[in-house]
Amino acid sequence: MTGKGFRVGLMAACATFALGAEWAFVTGARADETTAQGAAVEKPPAQSVTSVDEIIVTARRRDERLIDAPVAISAIGGKALANYSVTRVSDLATMVPSLIAGKAASGSSASIFLRGVGSTALSAGFDQSVSFVMDGLPMSRGRELSLPQYDVQRVEVLKGPQALFYGKNTTGGLISIVTNGPTATPEAGVKAGYGFKARDRYVEGYVSGPLSDTLRARLAGRYSKSDGAFTNSAAETYTDPLGMQRHRNADRRGGQEVFSVRGSVDWDASENLTFQLKAGLTDLKDGGPTDVLERICGGGRTTPFAANGIPPSPNADCKINGVSDSSSIPTQVAQANYRYARDGRMYADFASQFAALTSNLTVGKFGITSITSYYHFKQTDLNNVSGEAYPATFSQLADFEQFAEEVRFQSKFEGPFNVLFGAFYSKGDFDFNTDAYIFPVPLDPSTGTYTTFKRDNGFKSESFSVFGEGTLNVSDKIELAGGARWSHEARDSYQFSLPAHIAFAAAFPGNIRFKDKFKDDNLSPQISVRYKPEADTTLYAAYKQGFKSGGFNISQALSPTASVDAGRFGSETAEGGEVGLRTIQFGHDLSLNVTAFQYTYKDLQVQTFDPQSVSLIADNAGKLRTRGVEGDFNYRVSAAPGLSVRGAVAYNDVQYMDYVGQCYSGQTIAQGCNQQLVAGAFTAQNYDGRTPPKAPKFAGRLGASYERELSSSATLRLSGDVSRTAKYNFTDTLRPDGVQPAFTKVDASISVSGPEDRWTLALIGKNLTNELVVTSANDIPFAGGTGTGTNTGVLADMSAFVENPREILLELSLKF
Repeated sequence: MTGKGFRVGLMAACATFALGAEWAFVTGARADETTAQGAAVEKPPAQSVTSVDEIIVTARRRDERLIDAPVAISAIGGKALANYSVTRVSDLATMVPSLIAGKAASGSSASIFLRGVGSTALSAGFDQSVSFVMDGLPMSRGRELSLPQYDVQRVEVLKGPQALFYGKNTTGGLISIVTNGPTATPEAGVKAGYGFKARDRYVEGYVSGPLSDTLRARLAGRYSKSDGAFTNSAAETYTDPLGMQRHRNADRRGGQEVFSVRGSVDWDASENLTFQLKAGLTDLKDGGPTDVLERICGGGRTTPFAANGIPPSPNADCKINGVSDSSSIPTQVAQANYRYARDGRMYADFASQFAALTSNLTVGKFGITSITSYYHFKQTDLNNVSGEAYPATFSQLADFEQFAEEVRFQSKFEGPFNVLFGAFYSKGDFDFNTDAYIFPVPLDPSTGTYTTFKRDNGFKSESFSVFGEGTLNVSDKIELAGGARWSHEARDSYQFSLPAHIAFAAAFPGNIRFKDKFKDDNLSPQISVRYKPEADTTLYAAYKQGFKSGGFNISQALSPTASVDAGRFGSETAEGGEVGLRTIQFGHDLSLNVTAFQYTYKDLQVQTFDPQSVSLIADNAGKLRTRGVEGDFNYRVSAAPGLSVRGAVAYNDVQYMDYVGQCYSGQTIAQGCNQQLVAGAFTAQNYDGRTPPKAPKFAGRLGASYERELSSSATLRLSGDVSRTAKYNFTDTLRPDGVQPAFTKVDASISVSGPEDRWTLALIGKNLTNELVVTSANDIPFAGGTGTGTNTGVLADMSAFVENPREILLELSLKF
C-alpha cells in the first residue's frame, strides 16, 4: 500500500473506531454580532442590536461566555465578517489590532505576525509561530492564507502561547476558524457582488436542512474572478540582452479566479453519540505571489539598480503607488528544462482538499471527543521579483499532505473538580522543489537549460503529544486551573541539487545531497486563576509556556559553502503571563475587556536572505520580549435605540534581547555591521534592544453601527470603522529604508434589508483612505547588496508585498 493510501486507510480506521467510542465537542452559539474586539455574539431573534451578555467562545474547548474565559482572545462573528466582505485571512489584520498578515513569494508564501511575534516567509522548513485551526483541523504551513473564507460562523484569534487546547503546541498565537454547520430547519441563501476597483465578480451560496430526524446536511460554495486592483506598467513586448522577447503578463496585477465548495453532515446516531463531518476543496489561480509586488530602491535611489550591467526597465519606478512592471520570461527559457515554468507567464495554481470528522460520545460522567482529519494542498508557481528587465525568477512546487488525530476526555463531575486530558498525533509529508533563472545566458547544450540552479527539498514529520488539565472551583467565585502538554517532534529533512547551467556549476553545483534528522521533546505547563466578584465580572491571571519545533532549513542554497550544520535551527519556546479584566456594566449596555501581558521567547526562529549568494540563512535569536496592554469595549446606546459604539486598542512593546544576527545586505560598518569578522568583512549586527519586524507599538480601531426600521418591510443599517496602526519595519534585518509609515484605514457599509433579512442590498467600502500598506519585503538578487560589513556597502533593491488599495463593492443577498 502506498504512503498516501496508508494514511487514508488509517483515517478510515480511526473514523470507524470513533463510531463506537467517542463524543464530539459542541462548538459555541451562533455568532451573529461582534464587540469592538470582534467577540462573537449570539443574536436572539427578538433583538435588533447586540446583546453583550451572550458572547460565546470555545477558547478552552468548552462553551463559555467571553467574560468567563481566562484567555486573551479576539473573536469575530460571521455577520461582522460579511458586513465588510472579509473573505481572506489577511483581511482580518484590519479588524484585529496587532495582527499583520500578508502574502509572500517563497517558503510558506505567508507572513503572519501577532503581537510582534511570527515567522517570516522565506523558509519552507519553518512552521508558523501563529498557526491555524479550521473546523478542528490543525494547519501550520502558512499557505492557508490563500484559502477563501465564506459561510463562516466565527473566527477566534487567541493571542500568546497556546499549549493545551488546539492540537499542536504553538508560541505566537492561533487563528481558529469555525464554519456554519447544518441547520435543523431548511434554509438557503445566495450572495452576489461586484468590486469596482479590481473588477471582482463573485457569487456564493448555501443550502442547509434536515435529511431525516437524525441527519442534517449543509452545502456551501463560492466562486470569484477578478482582474486585479494594481496597474502593470510593463511594455507589451520587451527584448532582453540575448535578443529573446518577454511579454506583459496582463494589463492589471493582482487578479485571481477561485472556486471552493464545502459540505457538512451532522448525524445523531443515538442519544449520546453524534458525528460531524466537514469536507471541502478549493482551486485558486492567480498571477503568482509577485503579482502584488512593488519595488523599493535601496539607499534612497530613485531608479532601479542596474543589475549585472543590465539596465533597469524604463517602466519601473521606486514608489509604493500601485504601479509596477511585470512580464513573462522568454518562452524558450521556460520550456528548456525549467520545471513548473509553463509558457513563461507568471502564475500560481493552488489546490487543497480537507476532511475532518468529529465524533462525540457521552459515557457516564465523561465526554469523549475525537477529531480525525486529513489535509492536502499542492501549489505550483512561477515568480519574478525584479520586473521586466532583469530576470530574477524562480518556480516552485509545494506539495503537503497531513493526517491528524486528536482524542480528548472531559469530565462532567457534579463536584468542584473536573479534568480534561487526551492525546494528539499528526504525520506530515512535504515536497518543496524550486528552479531559478537569474542570469540571462545562452542555452547550455549539456543540460538543455538556462536555469541558474535546481533543487529538490522536503521533509517527513511526526508529532505526538499528551495533555491534561485539572479545574478546581475553590468557591463560587474562585477557579484554579492547571495543566501541561508534553510534546515529541521528529522531522527527517532532505535537500538535493540537480545539474543546471554549466556556467553556474561552481557556485551552484549539482548532485549535492543533505539529509538531517531532528528530534525534540518539550513540556509546556499552564496555570490560571479566575476570580468572579459578581456574575458579569471576571478578573484572571495566567502563566503559560509554548513550544515550536526546530528542524532543518530546506530553503538554503546548495553551494560549496553550504553544510548540514548551517541548515539546522533549534526549537523555539515562550514563557510568560497575563492578567485580565472582563466585565459587563450599566444594565448590560457596556462590555469592557482589558488584558496586560508579558512573554519572553527563547531561541526565536529567525531567517534572512543574502541576495549575493541567493541563500536563505536560518538561525535562532537569543531572546525576544513582548509586553503590552490590550483593551476593547462595546457600548449599546440606550438613549439612541439602534446605535452601538465599539473600540479596540493594543499597545505593544517588543524588543530583541541577547541577539547578534545577520547584517542586511550592503550594511556598512558605520551602519552597525561590526560583529563577527570573516575573511576581511563583518557579517553580523547587534539586535539587542531593538524592535523586531512587524511589531507596531500601537494599533487601534474605533467604530459604530446604527440600525433603523424604515418601514414594516425595510431596515436600514449603517456601519463604519476607523483603524490606526503605528509605523513598523517590514524587513527581517531591520533595514532603515524598510519602514512602513503609520497609516489609517476607513471601512464603511450601508445596507437595506427586507423582512427577516430575506433580501439585502449593500454598498461596502474597504480601505477608503486608499492606504498601500507593505506587509513584508525581500532583497532582489544582484540588485545591489554589495560591500556588506565594509566601509563602502551598496544597499540592494527590495521587492515589497502590498495590501489591496481602496475597494467599493455592491452586493445583493437573498435568503430562502
